[in-house]
Amino acid sequence: MKAKKVLAMMMTMAMACGMLTGCGSSGDTGTALAPEQQESATAGDDGEASSEGGEGGKITICTWNDPNPNEELNMYLQCEKATGVDLEVTVIPESDYSSKLNQMVATKDDSIDVFIIWESDIANFVQAGGIIPLDDRLSGSSIDTGDFIDAVAKLSDGLGGTYGLPWCAATEILFYNQDMFDAAGIDYPTNDWAYADFLAAAEKLTQKDGDTTSVYGCTLPNVQTWWAGVGGAGDQIYDPSTGQLVIGSGAEAFVGDCADMVSKGIMPEPSSDTADLFASGKAAMAWAGSWNIATYGDSLGFNWDIATIPTNKEKYNTLHTGFYTINANSKNQEDAWKVIEYLMSEEGQTINSKASGNMSALKTIADQGAWKVEAATTIDNWEAMTDSLSAGIFGYTCLPAGVTGNAVSNFESAAMGQMTPAEAVKASSDYAAETIGY
Repeated sequence: MKAKKVLAMMMTMAMACGMLTGCGSSGDTGTALAPEQQESATAGDDGEASSEGGEGGKITICTWNDPNPNEELNMYLQCEKATGVDLEVTVIPESDYSSKLNQMVATKDDSIDVFIIWESDIANFVQAGGIIPLDDRLSGSSIDTGDFIDAVAKLSDGLGGTYGLPWCAATEILFYNQDMFDAAGIDYPTNDWAYADFLAAAEKLTQKDGDTTSVYGCTLPNVQTWWAGVGGAGDQIYDPSTGQLVIGSGAEAFVGDCADMVSKGIMPEPSSDTADLFASGKAAMAWAGSWNIATYGDSLGFNWDIATIPTNKEKYNTLHTGFYTINANSKNQEDAWKVIEYLMSEEGQTINSKASGNMSALKTIADQGAWKVEAATTIDNWEAMTDSLSAGIFGYTCLPAGVTGNAVSNFESAAMGQMTPAEAVKASSDYAAETIGY
């Protein structure tokens, strides 16, 4: 693909993108933040920029969130101490983040040395020559590339090299109210819970006051978990070889199931109300991001635990992260690599896990369990996290958020009975083909 075409495509996709659609806090999960929204930053002191590694160097790194107030959990501050590299952090509002970074790449802006980019941008940045391959540096690094979860290696294979390293690995999981399960006499979900058992439990757990539902069996899927359901029903969702949205019979089946549950009052209707029904005790179960564990902690007024998303035709989970990458136009690439290498080290990843509640994409570090939120005292099934990670892929998050957001809107319309599931799938596929250009 020629450079002008790539850059034009990038700018178009950036305008369509908004991470709230791709991995944000939408739907019934309240205000919990996805890992792409949890990154902590700290502004460094002013200093002279350097193109050479070593103490006294200075780089800029961009992210979309404010500093972690706890210095011990601020991985950027700890990185400065460990490497001697002065880190100046640029915080770009999340709503503008993707479009700003796309503009920087298109104009060959060298003001940022390390981009933390989202899944939907990495292939475009590679094609445009906006970020550099890291393979040569990794070959002499302490980072064990063989220790990454399989999805990272597959993503690199699709890009023709390693262009980014994931700062964490988060997934969707099932949250359930143990007290409600006990009252209904239903066995707790396991990590091998069948989708059919989930459907039956959701119906039994629903409580009604006349014709009105007072407690839903399960919340409606949110932006992230629609795709967990569609993937579990057998659809590929994202084809890394073509960049296309691939949905069909799986999406029709899952959307149809949700529409049936909405009509029976087992799930709530789609709404602009973002109240967390699970946290407020008005839903017995919720499919939501693992990052909600840190949000809930010990703040819920009932006993709760987690399990992996129920297994339908296959066990499926979307990985959520951001990627550390080096700007191809940076004049400080050696210092930029020092920073990334620290952030991917055991120390850097452990600090990140403790601060965010997210696992590392490096299996050995993830196995140490620093991501286990101490305040979540009712959780026994921590294995749900590692089990969900083993089934994780970079799926819908690699597509333009405008495409996936349009599809979710169509799915919700079908859940309301305003179109059939088949019509929702066709409308979503047609929009994706027109937007992406295939």
